[in-house]
Order: sequence, then C-alpha cells, then structure tokens
Amino acid sequence: MKWYTIGEVAKLCNIPIRTLRYYDDIGLLKPERIAPETNYRYYSIEGMRKIPVIKYYKQLGFKLEDISRMLERSNFDVLEDYMAKELLIVEKQMAELQKKHFAIKEWQRLLEQGETLLAEPTGENKIEISSVPRYRTLKFHYELEKSQTVDIEFLYSNLLVEICNKNNIYAYGPFMLYFDNVDQRIHHTFTGVDCYTAVIEEETNEAMTTEVGGFEALSVVHKGDYRTISDTYGKVQDWAKEQGIPLQGASYERYIIDPWSTTVSDNYITELILPIGG
Repeated sequence: MKWYTIGEVAKLCNIPIRTLRYYDDIGLLKPERIAPETNYRYYSIEGMRKIPVIKYYKQLGFKLEDISRMLERSNFDVLEDYMAKELLIVEKQMAELQKKHFAIKEWQRLLEQGETLLAEPTGENKIEISSVPRYRTLKFHYELEKSQTVDIEFLYSNLLVEICNKNNIYAYGPFMLYFDNVDQRIHHTFTGVDCYTAVIEEETNEAMTTEVGGFEALSVVHKGDYRTISDTYGKVQDWAKEQGIPLQGASYERYIIDPWSTTVSDNYITELILPIGG
C-alpha cells in the first residue's frame, strides 16, 4: 500500500496542513499510520478520498460533527437521514430569503417613488381626491405620556422593529401613522397615535394584522421638514371647505422618504391622507 505524507496530501488535495491536523484532532479524518520514530502522519488513498467529500458536505452546510457520521457510509439510511434534515433547514432558509428579497425590493421601489416626487417642480401642493386601496397591515398603538411637539418618527420606529424581530415579521414600507383628530396633529396636542406598516402575511402573524384603507380621501404630498407639515394640513382643510367637501376630521401620514432614508430633512416626502365623510 502506498502511503502519503501530510504535506503530500495537502498538495494533492489542495487543503492546508493545519486543517488536516485539526481534522485529526477532532477525529474527523485521522491518518491511518503514524511513524513511531518520527511521529509523521501518513494517509492512504482511501483516507484521501474522504477529503473532497468533506469539502463538498461543508459547502452544502453540514456541520463537521455530522460529516463525521456521514463518512462512515455503513448504509444509505445515515446519509438519507442527514440529507432529509438538511433539506428542511435549506427550505426554511429559502423561505426567509424570499421574504427578505421581497421586502428589500419594496423598499427600493419606495425610494424610487420618493426620488420621482422630489424631482417634480416645487410649487403649490397638488390636492387630489383618491381612493385609498384596502390592504392588511401590522398595527399597534403608541400612547405618549404628554403631547408631542417635535419630530415623531422615532416614537414608533424602535417599537416597530422590536415587534418585527420578536415575531419574525418582515415589514416593508411605507410606514403610516393615524391621527384620530387632525387638529390635534396640527397643533401638536395629540397624545396617542396608531402605527401601521405593511407586512408579509403569514398565518403566524394574522392576529397582529388588520385591514386599512378602502375609503375616499383628500391626498397631498408634503415635501420637507415635519415642522412645516401643519401648513400643508391647513391648505388641505381650506381647499376642502372651498370645494364643499366634508372631512372626517382624522388623518393618515404615509412616510415615503423619512429619516430612515435621508439625513436631509428638506428631502422628506410625506403623503397626507384625510378621509372624506361627514
């Protein structure tokens, strides 16, 4: 039988000597012969045949301790069992990656929408009557200890991320806040706000979601810092009065470009949605 030194094996199989020594230490691939006078390690061709198998199983994601069992190859049952278990893991990872892919694509689409709106000429706010589509969203209520007078995006963002992480929920933009009294929003006297965001729907998170939309509303895009958003609200209310359009007295704010996307407040893009109805 021909024997190969650890250096020869490393060269022939393109594997570092330190890796072969580590495999020896953990019992994954032990040399079949050790010279007593020199303590040199020697491998047979059969031992070397295991190296590409180890490399391949590692590439597939198997753990070294599992590979050790798989290398025994005493029967097909062992391999089939490990393959079946790993397949379940990979399928779960694929499902998670599909969710991430969808969420990232939606955020990218939202940024593109915001960039398009930013590129439009600055002028009078264009007020439109629109139908708000009905869709399911994650919803939670944020109650303040006192009325809010500054930027509000930080009120819900941390809580939103905590909820999503805890429940393995993938949210995708835009975030939306609901104020049941638009005058309190304008004068910064509100103490509670409902928070919405679209999420990838699953049976596991169904109880945490609710339907939103399905109504007629006045819609206008506010460009710039939130400190001037009250002016835009005022223009919508004045326009509705001139047109004889009754408003419910509530409002939604849909954040297209916000502090999550830019540090320049002049580039904020917020859609104001005021439901129509007496």
